Parts: sequence; C-alpha cells; structure tokens
Amino acid sequence: MEALLYAALGTLIAMIGSMSGIGGGVFMVPLFYYMGYPINQAVGTSLFIIIFNSVSATISYWRRGRLRPGSWIVMAILMVPSSVLGAQAVAFFPRRLLVIIVAAVLLMFSLNILLRPDGQERGKGRRNPLLIPIAGLTAGFIAGLAGVGGGAVLMPVLVSVLNIPVHEAVAASMMSIVLSSFFGSAVHAYNGNIVYSLAIPFALGAVVGGQLGSYVASKTSPRALRKVVGVVLIFVALSMIFR
Repeated sequence: MEALLYAALGTLIAMIGSMSGIGGGVFMVPLFYYMGYPINQAVGTSLFIIIFNSVSATISYWRRGRLRPGSWIVMAILMVPSSVLGAQAVAFFPRRLLVIIVAAVLLMFSLNILLRPDGQERGKGRRNPLLIPIAGLTAGFIAGLAGVGGGAVLMPVLVSVLNIPVHEAVAASMMSIVLSSFFGSAVHAYNGNIVYSLAIPFALGAVVGGQLGSYVASKTSPRALRKVVGVVLIFVALSMIFR
C-alpha cells in the first residue's frame, strides 16, 4: 500500500511538473524532508525521480510535435556547467538575500505570464541563435546560485523574455532538465544520497505522470497553459521566500 501511495504521488507531481516545465523538485524536496529524510537525501532522491519524469515528458512532447530537440540541445548542455558555476559562486554572495531577489523576480515574471494578453507569443527568440544559449547559461547560473530548479528559472526566461510559445517553452524546459537532473543525480548517487525504496515507486509514477502531463498540456490552449505555468511559478517563488 505504501508503494502504491508513493507511485500515485509521483504520478501527480510529475503531471504538474511536466505541464509547467519545472520538473517537480519544488514539491518533492519539501515532501521528503517533512517525511523525515535529511535534506541531502531529499534533494538526491528528488533528482533521481525527475530523470524519469523529464525523459518521459520529453519523448512525449517530441512525438506530439511540440519539441524540436536540435533547436534546444545547446541550451540544455550549457545549463549544466553554468548551474555548477552558480552553485560555487554562492560563497561570494549573501545566500538569503539572493534567494529573496530571485524569488521576487520569479514572482514578477509569473504575474507577467498570467496577465499577458493573448497573441503576444511570437517566438522572437528563435530568430537570433545567440539568445537561446545565453538563456541556458543565465538560467543555469541563477538556478545554481539560488538553489532552485533550472526549469523554474528557464520558463520565465523563455516565455516572458524571449516570447517563445508556451507549449514549446514547456517542452524545451523538460528536455533541459533531463541533463541537469542526470548529472545532479549521479553525484548524489555516488555520495549515497538516494533513498531507492522511496525513489523507485515515485519514479514509476513519474513515468506515467510525464506522459499524462504532456498529453494534457498538448491539448490545452496557450492561454490556459500559461495560467498553469504562472500559478506553479508563483508557488515556487513563495516557497523560496518562506522556506
């Protein structure tokens, strides 16, 4: 029964994460921590599960024609070293102040996504091949600096700054999470920070949730999907402020 409950939670969280493009770590890490696991195990286990969610959703978005991997692979690759660099740069900045600033910016972008009028997405970012790699570098660095998932930073950049259509932005964000979660999970696995009795049933649910979330997102109108993304990002910003 416990394994079935974990799988059901994994499905629900992965569905929300794959619809909004953030992966789901913002929900799982606090959940695992309040279940009594140390924070390093909560983070490591969450990253392991996100691999399955992000791979499942990425394949689904690609099959549904929402993702062109060649357009986003450089961005996804650059997010990995830039997030590591951001994590190392924390030592030179007051961490709490950084988190508040990033959360405030995320909140501003979330409101922009929620309130922007229809028809404002023109995909301008794709016309300049330099902007996509810069988006990956920036999102990765800020994510590492503030200790938040890369998708939570990448989605506002793609939708609000580059005006990428929201369906394509969600798919691209999920693809970028594949690499970052894989490398992050590998480090945590080496350090023994993954609780496999918890991770495996959650991961099985995450595979299903990735498929369901991408299916629902693909069938959802751009306006409604922007609402989902905006609400989830507001939750991320508020959780950063009050955690």
